[in-house]
Amino acid sequence: MALSKKQALTCGIALTLALTGCSNTKEADKQTDAPGGKVKLSFWTNARHDVDLMQAKIKEFNETNKSQIEVTYQVLTDNYEQALQTAIQGGEAPDIMNAKSKLALSDMVKMKAIEPLDDYLTPEIKGKFGTKLLYLDGINSVDGKLYSLPNYGSTFRLIYNKDLFAKAGLSGPPKSLAELVDYAKKITEAGKADGVYGFALNMKNPVAAFERSIMPLLRLDGGDIYDWRQGKYEFSTLKPYVEAVKQIVDNKSMLPGYESLDIDPLRNQFAAGKIGMYLSLSAEPSVYESQFPTSIQWGVAQLPTIDGQAPKGANYINAAGNWLYISSTSKHKKEAWEFLNYIYSDDVLVPYFEQGKGVALVPSVIAQAKEPSLKNFKDFTPKDDAIWPVYPTHKVEGKTWQSVIAETILGVTPLDKAFGDLNKRYNDGLDQAEKAGTAKRTIISDFDARNLLK
Repeated sequence: MALSKKQALTCGIALTLALTGCSNTKEADKQTDAPGGKVKLSFWTNARHDVDLMQAKIKEFNETNKSQIEVTYQVLTDNYEQALQTAIQGGEAPDIMNAKSKLALSDMVKMKAIEPLDDYLTPEIKGKFGTKLLYLDGINSVDGKLYSLPNYGSTFRLIYNKDLFAKAGLSGPPKSLAELVDYAKKITEAGKADGVYGFALNMKNPVAAFERSIMPLLRLDGGDIYDWRQGKYEFSTLKPYVEAVKQIVDNKSMLPGYESLDIDPLRNQFAAGKIGMYLSLSAEPSVYESQFPTSIQWGVAQLPTIDGQAPKGANYINAAGNWLYISSTSKHKKEAWEFLNYIYSDDVLVPYFEQGKGVALVPSVIAQAKEPSLKNFKDFTPKDDAIWPVYPTHKVEGKTWQSVIAETILGVTPLDKAFGDLNKRYNDGLDQAEKAGTAKRTIISDFDARNLLK
């Protein structure tokens, strides 16, 4: 018998069909709806870093739950967002889906794709997550309705090669932006004979590159590309950080080929001892544990500030405040919530943190968990890190700001000209969306990034 559109799509792009295979649609429906039969739930995710733990925990749930629920767990490739949109539009969305994706929460709500969780919340659930992690506008809630619960986030740090630092006569990581540039130059000079460079940037994907580098630097100093007090974009705040990266390039301290470098080739070069330092997120310890094992001595440090003094802002915790959605079209929402109750339990979230799958945000998890055993993972524990508010969602004509800034680093576009262009296009886009009623301008009149830490 032929497979349905959903099954063909799922089987074709799934990286892992962890617990059950594809089956005939009619047979699956018969098993789901039969009296006394098992209720089958489908769970799609794009997360690969936690597959081993999630497989084990879902297997445990399938074998021990008293409600005859069986979860099919599927890890999709890089086509996750496209596959998910296709399934949603076709009325064949999975019952449970990973919220950590390129699909904005506001868009998922507009598509009526996900189920509000407010009516499912118990006093115990509310107490577990607390007011700081629930109803984060644009992150896990929209218009006062909650759509996801938090588990973990990603923090950003400077990753550095201790051996190369010692060879260059450097006793520790840079504290200021000027030292970042200077140290990159000294490491390059000391390692010239071995093809070593002081700094690297994965600028093949400018969005990912600047999410890991320029934005954390800017926010740790208290700035942003959006003026939260005025409710408008101001890209000139990026100037000292872009200029620092450009100086590293001009000093020939940047790993050659950075223009087309992706993150995994960068990591491979770092593991081989060819890069002095780079900026990235808390996935790195796991990467060097399994994907790119290395014998180099490497360390993790908080990012440098613009003047070398204590942070005036807060580094941001990425992908925080959400984890999983329930589909609004699921025929088994009660059972899906029962599964979420299990997967959000401390029995799952504590080992999730201890094994270095993600930086824990939930207080009860942090209180119970042992220190993560993964090398250097503890150095990503939040300190001067916070969940930032979400930018207004609206269309912008032309190139993204990340692509334009990449052009300035490559010397294609003058920096001040780029700022003028970006300010106009992004503010025009917000103005038009606000007038059309498709976006809400966010204004926080007393905004102070340090207050996000409280």
